[in-house]
Amino acid sequence: MIPPRQQVVELARVSTGVPVVEDFRVAERETPEAPPGGLLLRTIYLSLDPYLRSAMAGRHLGHAPTAPGEVPPGRAIAEVVRSTHPEIREGALVIAETGWQQFNASDGRGVSVIGEHTPPLSAHLGVLGMPGLTGWVGITELMRPTAGDTVVVSAPVGPVGSTAGQIASISGCRVVGVSSSAEKCRIAVEEFGFDACVSYRDAAWRDQLKAACPDGAHGYFDNAGGDVLEAVLGVLRPYGTVVLCGLIDQYNTGVPYKLSLASVIGKRAHLKGLVVYDYAAKQAEFTRRASTWLASGQLRHREDRAVGLASAPAAFHRLMSGANVGKSLVEVGPESTR
Repeated sequence: MIPPRQQVVELARVSTGVPVVEDFRVAERETPEAPPGGLLLRTIYLSLDPYLRSAMAGRHLGHAPTAPGEVPPGRAIAEVVRSTHPEIREGALVIAETGWQQFNASDGRGVSVIGEHTPPLSAHLGVLGMPGLTGWVGITELMRPTAGDTVVVSAPVGPVGSTAGQIASISGCRVVGVSSSAEKCRIAVEEFGFDACVSYRDAAWRDQLKAACPDGAHGYFDNAGGDVLEAVLGVLRPYGTVVLCGLIDQYNTGVPYKLSLASVIGKRAHLKGLVVYDYAAKQAEFTRRASTWLASGQLRHREDRAVGLASAPAAFHRLMSGANVGKSLVEVGPESTR
C-alpha cells in the first residue's frame, strides 16, 4: 500500500565546512504519483557518497546547488511500485536518482534495472555499483599496472579505494594504502588484503610510506588530493601514473590545494583524471566480473549502514568527517513489500 504522505529530508541551511545534522530537517510531503509513461519508485537503500557534498554546493558535474527547503540529490536502490513505462515493470528493482525521500516520481531516464543478482542487494550501490566501477576502471583502464608493480591507494577502506586496491592485488601488484587512522589501516591489511598501510595522522607517516615502497610506487590511485597527493608524488617512480579520482581534501571547503608541479615534472609523471560517468557503458561488464570475485572471496566489501531515512543527516556527517568504514548507505525501507 502506498501511503498518501511520505517522509523526506530537506536541506535546512547551506552547509559550511563539514555538514552537520542541523544542516538538514526531516519533513513530510505528499507522495507523488507516477507520471504518464513513467514510474513511482520506493526507496530501499539510499547511497551516501562524498561527491554529494560538492553536488549540494553546485560544484559537481550536472548538479545545481541545493537550496534550503529542497531535497538533496542521491542515488538509491528502489522498487518500482507503479509503472506506466513501456519497458520497466512494477516490482522491478532499479538504481535511480531518488534524492533523500521515501518515494520519487521518475520519467524513467537514467533508471537502471537490476537483473538477477547475488546477495546482498545493497552491494549494487557499492562494490558492485558505481564506486566499484570507479576503482576497476581506474586500475584497469587508466593505470594499467603489471604484476609486481607497487600501487598506492588513498582512502583504502572506502568503496572506491578498497575496490581499486583489491583489483590491483588481483592483478599481482603490491598494494600500499594511505588512510586516516591506524584502525582503518588494520582493516585495509587484514580484510582487504593490502600489503601495507600508513596513517597520514602519524607524525612519521612520510617515512613510513617510503619504507612501504622501497623501490618506489609505479602507480597511485588518488582519492585524497592535498598533502597526501604531494607526499605520494615524492615516492612515485619516474614515468609513474597517478589516477586522480577524488578530492577528500577539498569536499568540505571547495578551496583548491596549491600543488607544486616540480615533482610531477621531475618524475615525468602521467596524471590522468577519472570521471566514472565516462565509463557507464562498462557497468554491466564490471558487475558480472565483480560478482564472480565477490562469490569466490577475492573481492570483499564493508558497509557503514544507518537505518531509517531520518538517520541520513547523521550518517552523512559521519561520512564527511571520515568516521565511516566502508560504503555509507541508509536502509530506508524493506527490500520487498510483495
